[in-house]
Amino acid sequence: MRPDSPHISKEKISEVVDAFYERVRVHPVLSEPFSVVRDWPHHKEIITHFWWVQLGGARYMDYQYHVAPKHREVGFTPELLNGHWLPLFRTTVRETVDPELADIWLEQTERIGRSLHMMHVFGREKKKKAHNNLVRISPLFECMCALCVFA
Repeated sequence: MRPDSPHISKEKISEVVDAFYERVRVHPVLSEPFSVVRDWPHHKEIITHFWWVQLGGARYMDYQYHVAPKHREVGFTPELLNGHWLPLFRTTVRETVDPELADIWLEQTERIGRSLHMMHVFGREKKKKAHNNLVRISPLFECMCALCVFA
């Protein structure tokens, strides 16, 4: 734990993670991308550890986080993040954690959200550039990807 960080216990983080994912599982929009989770206790254990470390705690699991690729694989978009995930997470944290600690946690959450948003934008631009290069060098190629079909 960083010496200048107010303490949010692992138990409190676990409580937030449990409450949040119970809400996610019945959410009309978020339940779909999270339907890929097969082992909820394990998922919540990993996410609890993730938040513990993000909030200044020492690692106690040997787990490599691949936040951007994991979210990309399940179709997470900035709209899904900002329109559904973040509001639900904010509500859960504010209902569960003391206001001062909630502010600290949510500040970190917003920072991660901005990073995911930027990774999504840059990833889309990178795909678009690669796609345009393919179409340019293969003029007889009729592309049926979403970039072309919905252009």
